[in-house]
Amino acid sequence: MSRGVNTGAGAQRVTHWWPLLSGLVTVALAVGLGLVISRNGKPFALDTEWMIAVSGNRAPVWDSLALVMNSLGGGLTASVVVPGLLIGLLLFFKRPWAAGFALAVTVVSGAAVHLLKWLFGRARPVELDDLLVSVDFGSFPSGHVANAATLAIILALLFRFWWVWLAGALYTALMMLSRTYLGAHWLTDTVGAALLGIGIAVAVWAPLAVTLDRERRRSRASHPWRTFHDRYVVETWERNARSRRMLQVTAIACLGFGAVVFTLTLLSVQSGGGVTAIDLPVQEWLLEARSPVLTTVMVVLAVVFGPVALPLIVLVVCVGWGLLTRHAWRPLLLAGAMATGVVLAQVIGRTVGRERPPIDLMLYGTDLTFSFPSGHVLGASDFLLVTAYLLLSRRCSMLATTLGLSIAVVGIVLAALSRLYLGYHWTTDALASVSISLIVVGCVITVDTWRTGRVVEPAERG
Repeated sequence: MSRGVNTGAGAQRVTHWWPLLSGLVTVALAVGLGLVISRNGKPFALDTEWMIAVSGNRAPVWDSLALVMNSLGGGLTASVVVPGLLIGLLLFFKRPWAAGFALAVTVVSGAAVHLLKWLFGRARPVELDDLLVSVDFGSFPSGHVANAATLAIILALLFRFWWVWLAGALYTALMMLSRTYLGAHWLTDTVGAALLGIGIAVAVWAPLAVTLDRERRRSRASHPWRTFHDRYVVETWERNARSRRMLQVTAIACLGFGAVVFTLTLLSVQSGGGVTAIDLPVQEWLLEARSPVLTTVMVVLAVVFGPVALPLIVLVVCVGWGLLTRHAWRPLLLAGAMATGVVLAQVIGRTVGRERPPIDLMLYGTDLTFSFPSGHVLGASDFLLVTAYLLLSRRCSMLATTLGLSIAVVGIVLAALSRLYLGYHWTTDALASVSISLIVVGCVITVDTWRTGRVVEPAERG
């Protein structure tokens, strides 16, 4: 092969016939499944059993998640908005061939879905009276799942990162589950749709692989975003092997301890025993300690760590940090950790559904949301612990480390006391929040150490 064609081993491999053949075979499997379904005329036993199983395990939190997936995977959002944003992003990165590939796959996949729906005309599972959304004609294949699988494969082929593959696989699997959960499709509808989307994407990609790979390499080397990324996002810091090992051990300890404490707390809350025995004594002690001055202090703390003030504080800290240091890595880690905490609090709260203490104990207005875990305490813990790590990890002073961690611990204790004192949470709610925060911090340490830490022995420093 000449130098002009040598764009890497990955691109050379895809010049062979097998990717195109595998894509066409996958599409043929989807069409064949549709033919079998059409001739059978009735749902398979697997379809019926799966539908009964998912419809029998519905809950409000899963309904909400499934409806969100329904909005993301269909209509103008999936067919116009998301592909349009992706194509615009690819053009911004100076990858016109990739943009054309994404457009072609999206159009061909959408047309194939509508064609197969018309050819096979499979009835929706409406006879089970489990349909939670409005649907159009044709159950096979699922348009939502085909859109999800197509998008996942496009991104995986154009952006070669393991996490893109993992995210795409999870998104497609969730879409498949949500379509059957909502009663809009049989299980085999989603399987056929996934095969169709994957097969079309791979078949279109195979003859363009070398060109797309060459374009990707040129884009990475020349685009202004690469310069911005290398200058402002990439941050490296040197540690010897012992310091790096200590950080890794700290991350493992945070993850393990946080997971154990959260599991024990959750099991106790669900069973009404275990560590929940401390809830009432702590509540009674704080009720006896109430006073006008202390109440004012606790209300101020609640406002500072609340859903309005704390996000503003995080925004100011992240923007100011980035401008002062001219690096975005650590501000991005802090913002990501805070966003993760918000999502976890919402998902866990809706899943567990624990009731708050009696309304007449609440001193700062009525709150009818779920009690477990405490969002205020989780936000405070994430902000203080992650900020402390990101600041102290670049310093070797034991005094600074001790002082920073002490300030973080005091802040977390005050945030927890304010929520308990004001009558909005049980002690185990705050305990669960801190344990979740330890897990988040463990993840931050792991990612930061892996992404930026470079091991340099003392002899190399001079």
